Amino acid sequence: MKKDLVQNIIKLREEGLTYNEISEKLQCAKSTISIYCDKNNLGEGYLRLREFKISKDDINLVLELRNNNNTYEAIKEKSGLSKDRISIICRTYKISGSFNLTKPSNDIINEMQNFYNDCQSTIKVAKEFGYNKSTVSKYLIIKRNEKLSEEDYKIKRKKDVVKAVVNWRKDKKRKLVEYKGGKCEKCGYDKCIDAFDFHHKDPTQKDFGISAKSYSYERLKKEVDKCILVCKNCHSEIHYDIKNKNGTGA
Repeated sequence: MKKDLVQNIIKLREEGLTYNEISEKLQCAKSTISIYCDKNNLGEGYLRLREFKISKDDINLVLELRNNNNTYEAIKEKSGLSKDRISIICRTYKISGSFNLTKPSNDIINEMQNFYNDCQSTIKVAKEFGYNKSTVSKYLIIKRNEKLSEEDYKIKRKKDVVKAVVNWRKDKKRKLVEYKGGKCEKCGYDKCIDAFDFHHKDPTQKDFGISAKSYSYERLKKEVDKCILVCKNCHSEIHYDIKNKNGTGA
């Protein structure tokens, strides 16, 4: 049964149906559809590539070649596709650029660490070893404060990452609140950003909760379009009314 469902999901997606359309047709959750579409390179961006008349076979071939560190020129020779089409596919699946895409081996990491210890520059390390800067930063111990031990620096770095994510989410919420008008659609409250919630008007159309995700602003905005902006007090009243009417909250 599961195998049939997966085959039907893939078939409908290849025909150009959206997640919502597949969900309605097969009566299954959009999260399930998303999982199997992603596994088969049919996820986000696939419908956009169809607009350029790029086939699934071409997508799979380019992704396979690119993940094996082939250059655009090499992919062009092996696939017969233009560099523009190759670039569109790679950008869509976030594997563009000329850097090495594989995880560096422990020996390479040690070499990069020694090189960094001498030059103190992640940019120079990235250029020397052919990896992008974020990969270099991920695997190297970068001592920006020589007074910290390696263990203390790792702890500090982890806290900095958490702080950056929190600040990023706050900034996105501020933009989304402004996008929805900046005030509660029930009572007009317009003060503290933290006091706002996004309430889904139709729970069946909900793909994810706004506050718990670190998606791009454009993706969050599409989900927010399904919501009304309310203060926490009005949000509680909405759910209270729904509960008393034996409905379900969003």
